[in-house]
Amino acid sequence: MHMYLTLMPAAARRYNGWSNGAGGMQTRIGKYLLKRKLGAGASGSVYLALDEFSGREVALKFYEGGKSADLSSFARSQFLTEAALAGRLWHPHIALIMDACSDDTMSYVVTEFVSGGSLAQFTSPRGLLSVSEVVEIGFKCSGALDYAFRNNVIHRDIKPANILRAADTQVKISDFGVAFIRNAAHTHILDAGSPHYASPEQATGSELSHQSDMFSLGVVLYEMLTGKRPFTGETQGQVLHKLVTVDPEPVARVRPDLPGALGDIVMRALQKTPGDRYENWAEFALDLAKAGRLSQYDKTIPDSEKFTALKSRPMLAELDDAEIWEFSASGNWSRLPSYSTVVREGEPGDSLYLLAEGEAKVTLQGRLLNVLAAGEWFGEQPFIHGHPVARQATVQTTVDSVVVEFPREKLEALGERCQRRFVKALLRTLADRLALSNERITRMA
Repeated sequence: MHMYLTLMPAAARRYNGWSNGAGGMQTRIGKYLLKRKLGAGASGSVYLALDEFSGREVALKFYEGGKSADLSSFARSQFLTEAALAGRLWHPHIALIMDACSDDTMSYVVTEFVSGGSLAQFTSPRGLLSVSEVVEIGFKCSGALDYAFRNNVIHRDIKPANILRAADTQVKISDFGVAFIRNAAHTHILDAGSPHYASPEQATGSELSHQSDMFSLGVVLYEMLTGKRPFTGETQGQVLHKLVTVDPEPVARVRPDLPGALGDIVMRALQKTPGDRYENWAEFALDLAKAGRLSQYDKTIPDSEKFTALKSRPMLAELDDAEIWEFSASGNWSRLPSYSTVVREGEPGDSLYLLAEGEAKVTLQGRLLNVLAAGEWFGEQPFIHGHPVARQATVQTTVDSVVVEFPREKLEALGERCQRRFVKALLRTLADRLALSNERITRMA
């Protein structure tokens, strides 16, 4: 009957926004209808709730107490840190902090709800994910942490429990309560992070950079690949001592069946000195993507390969990472053998295409018009006209290739800013192509 009454002290239960449900059960706060408890920690509890204005399920993290002295300094600092990030970090692999509220009776933060639980369930030897899945997760976390760092945020508590799984390899980093925010108005928690996943810089109180989160992500990848932690001990002191002074057992020795390149990547991320790790997140992510391709034995195309293929396209240079992910999801990706016909002259269609990898020839009535290289786009007319049109030529792969089909309706459903930037880039590309054609005609004349 009082399942929610244990959430906060008596003062909080007198808050006039906290209403009674059937049978006197406390079920509502403001516009949020509480549904069930998801978990609890040292500073408070987390509940699944329904935002009755938007109809969206959210997670409400309640901190014990409000502005008064009954809210511990640690919990207060956690709340202020997450509140400072509300609506600030918009990335497909970061759980959005949507709202924050605090008064004399309670403090809470509203975040995006991710239904699949955390990665902690995939760290035991009998419950490991596939190698390709772990690589994809590492790649996506790298992009998210790079985005956070470029927005002056260092997470400081990367661990499996703080990486939530939406579906398959779709993950979102959560719990920024102990994050370091440059130029923040409030005081940061000094002793932050979890000993098993902390970086040596955190353990010694040294200055932190993005390479601190990189070390922590390396620990997560090590555990998800091997089923064991790289630094262990009977006490926190023993763990921290090993963290600072002892090199972990190499991944290749713990699990010899893994691709050697993957083990090298993880061990580089776990170097004691930040300068011995990857210089930046892009370098780390690119190596992970390459290792992921080495571990692929079927025709599936991992998200990391899709992202890197689009990220390297000059036409999409104005799109930020979140928009690249959005754009990637709108395409149908295929590995095609040589001599596969992608579009055929005379047949109607409404898709735009990208030759992401390989080579293709363009012919009209059997006569060669052009040869397309990796990175070139074709079939733009339906998107420009806004309706299906008859193809003016045939496009056929000449070697094994990766082709992306972007249906017109998917492109038109892109976010307004993403679509605007893409259309601008497409028109610029067409203008350059027209200028090149005019130059060739002039030379022929």
